[in-house]
Amino acid sequence: METQRISERLINYDILRILAAYLIVMLHLSVQYVNKAPASVEEYLQWQQSVKLAALSRPGVPIFVMLSGAFLLRSDKEVSLKTIFKKYLPKLVLIFVFWSFFYSLSEQDFFRVSLESGLADSWNAIDWNKFWFNFAQGHYHMWYLYMLAGLYLITPLIKHITAHASKPLLVYFVFLCVLITSVTKLNQDFWELSLLDMILDKLSLSFFLGYIGYFVAGYLFSTYTPSWWVSAVIFVLGVVSFRFTYQETWGMNPMFGFDTPNLIYFSNYSPTVFLMSFAVFLLAAKLAFIKLWKPLQTLVLKLPKYMLAVYLVHPFVIKQCRSAAILLTADSAWSLPENAIIVFLISLAVSIIIMQAYWLVLRIIQLVFRTVRC
Repeated sequence: METQRISERLINYDILRILAAYLIVMLHLSVQYVNKAPASVEEYLQWQQSVKLAALSRPGVPIFVMLSGAFLLRSDKEVSLKTIFKKYLPKLVLIFVFWSFFYSLSEQDFFRVSLESGLADSWNAIDWNKFWFNFAQGHYHMWYLYMLAGLYLITPLIKHITAHASKPLLVYFVFLCVLITSVTKLNQDFWELSLLDMILDKLSLSFFLGYIGYFVAGYLFSTYTPSWWVSAVIFVLGVVSFRFTYQETWGMNPMFGFDTPNLIYFSNYSPTVFLMSFAVFLLAAKLAFIKLWKPLQTLVLKLPKYMLAVYLVHPFVIKQCRSAAILLTADSAWSLPENAIIVFLISLAVSIIIMQAYWLVLRIIQLVFRTVRC
C-alpha cells in the first residue's frame, strides 16, 4: 500500500462530494418508483429497472460519512474536545434547529396557508403538540444530523486510535465494523436466528455497529490508498455487490407478489452497500491525479460547500416540484436520474441563495460588534 496524506484540497474528493449529494437526491426520488407495486408485466419490467437505479444510488450517504472520516481523522487536522463542543456541535445544533423548525412548519402547510390566508391565520392553525414532536424528531432525512453528532462526540477518541494503529489494525477495525453491523442487520430483518441473536448479544460488540465503519474506512482509504491490484479486487466486489443487490431484490419481490417491496439489501448496513460504497470511494481516491479544465475546476472547487445545504433542502424542493408538475412522470424508470438532475440543480440554486444570505448576516453581525467595540 502507498501512503497518501491529504494535506491540500483534492479535486477528486470535491467531485465525489457532489456525486454523493446527487445520489442522495436520486435515492429519495426513487421511493416513488420502487415502493409502488406494479399492476402489469410492463410496469414490473419498469419496476425492475427502477430497482437497479435505486441500488446505484445507495452509496450516497455512506460516501458523505467516509468523506467526513477522511478529513476529520487525518493526522494534520486538530479535533480536540474543545473544538468538538465549541465549534462542531454548536454549528450542528444551529443547523438542526433552523431546518427542523422549517420542516415542522412545512409539514402543516404553514407556507401555503400563509400565502392564501395570511400569516396570522396560518400561525393560529398550527397544531403545536404535533409541531414540537416533529421538531424534536426532525424531518425524515434529518436523522443524518443526529448520526453526525454521534460521530463528532467520538471523533477525538477515534483519532487517537487511527493515529496509533498500524494499517493492518485499521483494516481489521473496519472489517469488524462491516462484519458485526451486517450480520446484526441481516439477522434482525432476514435470518431471525435466535441463537445468533443470543451470541451477538453476549459478545457485546455494539461499539462496532452503525456508521463508525464508514467513518474509519474513509480515513483508511484516503491515507493508505491500496495498490491498483488490491483496488481492482475491491472494485470487482463493488460491482458484484451492486448486481447481487438488485437481482436479489428482484427475486425477493416476484411479479404481482408484493404490496410493499422487501428492500433489505438497500440498507446502509447491508454488506453489499458497504462494498459498493468502498468501491466508489476508493475509485475517487485512486483518481487523485486528475486535472480538470480550469474554468470547470474553479466551479467544482466552489460547489462542495453547498452540498450539505442541498441535502437539507432537497426534500422540500421535491415536494414543490411534484406540486408544480415540474418532474417527469414515474411511468418510465429512466425518468428517475433525469428528475434527480432537475431537483439537484434547483436545490443547488436555492442552497447558494440561502448560504449567501447566511454569510451576509454573519458579516453584518461581525461589523456591528467591531463598531460597538470601537
